[in-house]
Amino acid sequence: MHRIYWILVLVAALATAAIGQTEDTKTKPKAKVSGNAATEQKLVETEKSLWEAWKNHDSGIFQKALTPDSVNVTAMGIQGTEQTVKDAGSSDCKVNSYSLEDTKSTWVDKDAVLLTYKASQDAVCASQKLPSAVWASSLWVKKGSEWKAAFHQETPVQNSMGAEEKKN
Repeated sequence: MHRIYWILVLVAALATAAIGQTEDTKTKPKAKVSGNAATEQKLVETEKSLWEAWKNHDSGIFQKALTPDSVNVTAMGIQGTEQTVKDAGSSDCKVNSYSLEDTKSTWVDKDAVLLTYKASQDAVCASQKLPSAVWASSLWVKKGSEWKAAFHQETPVQNSMGAEEKKN
């Protein structure tokens, strides 16, 4: 009887060790992808449409896309929606070209997405050449069933020596 007891204890210990090892080899579920790819694509397209509207002096698109209390941080300071819409419609800027790359969407919560990207531009505003490349971020928030831009900022791209990056 004493011998059977020790055999059962040994078998139980081996079985427990074997089960523990198989748990480690099981395929672990992939991390759940946050956000919605279709929404992210729509926000990138809307962001691009704002750049196109700026190029074409179309303030109407800005009026529709921005929240009433949006904040736009520029080299000249902080602007609200009214001034941003006014500036977008002004012929004070000549935009020859622009492109957006390396877009990334970060979901803040189910109703807020931070869109970040690098923008290259060939533009002059108020006789001042704008930086040839900027790192940009826009915070998009869902208001009812629509996505609106609540915040936007741009930072000139710096090379490794701290000088503004020049476009070739």
